[in-house]
Amino acid sequence: MLSRLPDIFYNFSNSAMDPKFFYAKNLWRRAEILAEYKNHLTLFDEYIVQNGERPEDIALAQYNNPFYNWTVLVINDITNYHEQWPRSVTQLQEYVNSKYENPAATKHYLTQEVKDAKNNIIVPAGKVVPSTFAISYWDGSVTVTANPVYPQTYYQYEEEVNSKKEKIQLVRKEYIEDFVEKYYQIVNQNRSQLGIDASNMSMA
Repeated sequence: MLSRLPDIFYNFSNSAMDPKFFYAKNLWRRAEILAEYKNHLTLFDEYIVQNGERPEDIALAQYNNPFYNWTVLVINDITNYHEQWPRSVTQLQEYVNSKYENPAATKHYLTQEVKDAKNNIIVPAGKVVPSTFAISYWDGSVTVTANPVYPQTYYQYEEEVNSKKEKIQLVRKEYIEDFVEKYYQIVNQNRSQLGIDASNMSMA
C-alpha cells in the first residue's frame, strides 16, 4: 500500500547532539487532507506531550498500536521531527548549551500586562521591547508612568518555545481506525484526484 510513497529520514536518537536516522515512508503529502479534517474539531482531543514522550509512546498508550505514531505527526503537521517535536528536559539542555555561548544571558525584554482603573489593557503581555521601554497613561485621576518590562534569558526563551510544542492534537480513539483507512486511500491516489470529505467518515 505504501510502496509508492517517497522515503524520508526519521531521527530516533535521544540526544540532539548525536542524531541517528532510519528510512521511513513519507506520509506527509497531506495539506489538502488536513484542511478538511481540521474543520471537524470533534475528531480531535488536545494532548500535552510529557517529558521524553515520543509519537510511538503516545500511539501505544492512546491506540494500543505504536505503529500509529505517524498519525500523531500528520495531524500536527510535523514534517521535521527533530525540530518540531518537543525536546525532553535533557535534550533541551543539550540543545541550548550547544546553541548559545551563555544560555543564562538576557536574550531580550518582554512586557508585563498593564491595565488601567477600568480594566482596559494599556500594555499587552509578552511583547519584545527595549529595556528602557516606559508608558505613561491617565488612570482616571492621576497620570501613571510605568516600566513594565522583564528580562528573558536564552534558556527561558527556548523553554517557552519548547513548551508550545508540547500542546498537540490527537485523533480521538473512536475515530482512529477510520482516519487511518481514509488517509491511506487518499494518500495513494493520483494527486490530480486528491480530495477528502471528512463527513464521509464513519463515526458510529
